[in-house]
Amino acid sequence: MSDPAPAETPAVEEKKEEETAAPAAPAAPIFGAATFGGGFGGAAATFDPTAFASAPKKTTEEGGDDADDATDVEAECKAEFAPVVKLEAVETASGEENEDVLFEAKSKAYRFIEGEWKERGVGPLKLLQDKDTKKIRFLMRRDKTLKVCGNFFVQPGTKIEEHAGSEKARVFCAMDCSDGDVRPEMQNMCCKFGSAEKAELFQTEFEKAMEVMKQFEGEESAEKKEGDAAADALADDVAKAAVAEEKKEEEA
Repeated sequence: MSDPAPAETPAVEEKKEEETAAPAAPAAPIFGAATFGGGFGGAAATFDPTAFASAPKKTTEEGGDDADDATDVEAECKAEFAPVVKLEAVETASGEENEDVLFEAKSKAYRFIEGEWKERGVGPLKLLQDKDTKKIRFLMRRDKTLKVCGNFFVQPGTKIEEHAGSEKARVFCAMDCSDGDVRPEMQNMCCKFGSAEKAELFQTEFEKAMEVMKQFEGEESAEKKEGDAAADALADDVAKAAVAEEKKEEEA
C-alpha cells in the first residue's frame, strides 16, 4: 500500500502568518481633519476645543460671589448726612396781610406806550382796602412769578369806560407805580377780563372805590403841603451848608 497523502496543515499555517503580519502604515492625514498629532509620530488624538475653556463658576444661594453682589445691591444705606449749613425758615410778607379784598378777578393788563397797547402781564387783579387807613388801591400780579404789573391808589374823578373794540375790556388813566418809579407819571391803562360781566363788575367796584377815596382828598393835599415845606427847608439847609464851606475855604 502506498503512503497516505500528506495533510494540508502547512497551508493553514501560512494563512495565519499572513494575518498576523505587521499592519500597514497609516494613511497620510488629510489637512483640516479632526485627528491631530498623527503626522508627528505620536498617537492620534481628537482635538476638543471645550477642553481649554474654564467651566462656569457655580455658586449656591447660601453664599458665593453672586449672592454677595445681590446683597450689596439690595442693601440699604444706613449712613446719616447732616447739612453743612442749617437754614432757618424765613417768613415772607406780600404787603397784603393788612388789607381786605373788595374785588378779585383774572385779567390781562395793557399800557399805552409809543402809540400802541403793550401787554403788562396776566394774573389776578385786586382792589384792596387797608384795614387801618381805609384807603383803596389797585394791585395786579403776574401769574407764577407774582411780579407786580399794576399798583396805584384809586383816585377820585378817574374816568373809566368800556374799550371801543371789546366789551370785555375797560380803559382808564392812573399813576401806576408798579415799576418802582420815584415819580410815577400818568399812564393810559387797559384791563381785559374773561367775560363782559366781569368787566362790568370791575367798573362798578372801581367807581365805588372812587367814592370812598374822596374823603382823603383834603388829607392828601395837607400831606403834600407838609412834604413840600419839609423839602424846601431841607434844600435851604443844604444851600447854607455849602455857602459856609466855601467861606471856610476862602479864609484858609
